[in-house]
Amino acid sequence: MKIMSPSVDQTSPDTLSADAIKQSLRTRWIGQPAIHSLDVVESTNAEANRLAQDGAPEGTLIVANAQTKGRGRLGRTWVSPPVSGLYLSIVLRPAHPPDWFPKLMLTAGVAVASAIQQIGTTPQLKWPNDILIGDRKVGGILTEAVFNKTRIDFAVLGIGINVNTKQDELPVSIRNLATSLRLGLGKRVSRIDLLQILLHQVEQWYESLDTGAFPTILETWSEFDTTLGRVVEVFLPERRVVGIAEALHQDGTLLVRDKRDCLHRIVAGDVVHCHLDP
Repeated sequence: MKIMSPSVDQTSPDTLSADAIKQSLRTRWIGQPAIHSLDVVESTNAEANRLAQDGAPEGTLIVANAQTKGRGRLGRTWVSPPVSGLYLSIVLRPAHPPDWFPKLMLTAGVAVASAIQQIGTTPQLKWPNDILIGDRKVGGILTEAVFNKTRIDFAVLGIGINVNTKQDELPVSIRNLATSLRLGLGKRVSRIDLLQILLHQVEQWYESLDTGAFPTILETWSEFDTTLGRVVEVFLPERRVVGIAEALHQDGTLLVRDKRDCLHRIVAGDVVHCHLDP
């Protein structure tokens, strides 16, 4: 889908200019080193990766009013209509080994859900990275990283949320699967207010993860969870698993028990909620 550069009124109270974002921003370090506010970009994650490789410090924020090649997990496209959603990425430089990285996506999910809850609706979290309202997707998370043998060089946390997206702005193929905060709440939502709340939540939960509070994060995840206890079909590179999503392991991986009573530990995969017998 070709996206034309939107005409953005920089005096609008809902503009995502760097100055507007900085105003009333409650974070201590996210967005403080630099805010890159772009009208149109191929992908905020791609831009964040480029900046991180050039040495951008932790907390560097990239925000766009539209993406022409927005990305989701497993190579999927994230449709990013102009001036209607939040499309952002944050450069992180965690001082941790590579096995710490998978925890970041679940932590981000808790942060996004907590932020959305503050604007008046309680979302659900579908493992590992989907934010839902009802059974429809309203947002997603994409985490990427560059590693060496002993540590994470840098990580990029990407978040996309359909904020004021209208029904006819969603591709026909996903209209029955996707929604927006506006459609869910029945009213427009301030993107700038939501962004400032979101950045504060990301900072708070990330710091909790950084200091070893992942058990608390998993406990909070369970309060928003919509996957555990359901029959799921998990598509892996060389096989598929059907069973009951039984629990989250202490490292954040999904435990699925099939009809033969075999317990599968799912590190990454495409999870589909279904109504089939396991």
